[in-house]
Amino acid sequence: MPHIPTLVSLRAFEAVARHKSFRKAADEICVTHAAVSHQIKALEKSIGVQLLERTSRSVELTPAGEQYYPPIREHIRGIIKATQRLQAPEEPDVLLVQSYASFNTMWLQPRLADFLQDNPNTRVRIISTFEDGDYDMHRFDVGVFNAPPFDKRFDYSPLFETDIYPVCAPEALSSSSTGLSLEELKNFLLLSVPSTWNEPDDWDRWLDAAGLSRESMKFGSIFDNYPLVREAVLNNHGISVARAPFCARDLERGRLIKPFDLSVPEPGQWYLATPKERARNPKHETFVDWLFEQIEADPTMRFFRG
Repeated sequence: MPHIPTLVSLRAFEAVARHKSFRKAADEICVTHAAVSHQIKALEKSIGVQLLERTSRSVELTPAGEQYYPPIREHIRGIIKATQRLQAPEEPDVLLVQSYASFNTMWLQPRLADFLQDNPNTRVRIISTFEDGDYDMHRFDVGVFNAPPFDKRFDYSPLFETDIYPVCAPEALSSSSTGLSLEELKNFLLLSVPSTWNEPDDWDRWLDAAGLSRESMKFGSIFDNYPLVREAVLNNHGISVARAPFCARDLERGRLIKPFDLSVPEPGQWYLATPKERARNPKHETFVDWLFEQIEADPTMRFFRG
């Protein structure tokens, strides 16, 4: 069994990696600069891997640190959130809606103001997760997940399926071009998010449909969620595959461009999940009905039967 590092050292690493600064990390967790440095050294010695590159002026993550940081960050956040819930339990009249950061920030949030305006007596709390299966059982009345119905604690309803395709920043194209040839894709860095549930990788699925070989492409950074890869694409750091509902507003406003006409079905389908053992919030049905209406009105989404 691998040696598990101490929580103190992991907390110090998470703070340094986030701030890119030993001083700021020390201030946040109320210890000295030397104490943070000691914890980082102890962590690296414990796991046998260098996580940070230190210079006189900066702190950067090593490739191993880049890989280690996202899951450590999420678990530290989970501990903080769990503690906060014990200290300040959820209000019983608030409808808890949990989904991925991508669905919440890139599709649900822009529409939620209309729902709240039409339902002024309903309070909604949006809770984001970053990984499939990373449900917080005690923190949602309604869940929206791109995951198969595998967990017996939940009732599932088929929700929607959609398409995926590459997107890039307008700056990626020459001023005289409105698109790219498939051959030109080899000149760009391809950014990605890891696949889940043993489904094909987004790029693998799209490249296969385009008749292109993965081995001939240049792959860049891997991000742990779609909002992060979106920011990288908006800053012209490469091309990524996007889900149609989550990039529609960026395409309409010219922030992103779809350089190819080819779209393929997204791996997997989306489901609505509700905990079986939780008493339903009185406003639950109103929100679910509204959610289905919004999906039906969105041309980038398709209902499917489970």
